[in-house]
Amino acid sequence: MVKSTENNPELIKILNYASEKFMREGFYKSSMDSLAAELQISKKTIYKYFSSKDELVEAIAFAFMKETGDKIISVTQIEDDSLSKAIRLFQILGVATTKLGDKWVKDIRIHMPELWKKIDEFRTKKAYSVLGNIIQQGQTEGMIIDKPVELIIHLFVSSLRSIVNPDFLYYQKMNYKEAIQHTFEILFNGILTPAGKKIFKKSFKKVLA
Repeated sequence: MVKSTENNPELIKILNYASEKFMREGFYKSSMDSLAAELQISKKTIYKYFSSKDELVEAIAFAFMKETGDKIISVTQIEDDSLSKAIRLFQILGVATTKLGDKWVKDIRIHMPELWKKIDEFRTKKAYSVLGNIIQQGQTEGMIIDKPVELIIHLFVSSLRSIVNPDFLYYQKMNYKEAIQHTFEILFNGILTPAGKKIFKKSFKKVLA
């Protein structure tokens, strides 16, 4: 459950610091004692809001999902062509994934598998919803090839799920943002019409600049 931070600077301070630290360094080897010391507050203050480190990690993860999810949903609400929406989706995912460190993802997958399952379900549902909207619009506009929408979505979602994997990225020697960038470029070039490819290539270069 995401705790309300409204008019609570103490809670905001804890969440912001812990979020930055855990997403960068992972959380498994960090203790509430060390976190309290770094924040220069008592451990009792942290426990006033979170009964355990696991609860704090869950709060960080859910807040991150809500923030990212709201931005992703906003893509479908803008009045623009499908490829502009796709580029915007890539930008949102790129910014979000730069916040995620390999240790954070690995710690959740290994030490909090139930939380990882919720995260995986969340991103899959969001991806299906938004990509479906973009692909259907793109086919109507003549920018995306006339192939089954469900199949195209499945290919995208399966690819995105597989690359957010510390082991995969370790052996490929790339970060999350690079992996998503390459995945989007490869997959979109595979589903675009000639007209769509011209627009996508021009727009995508601006994003990468």
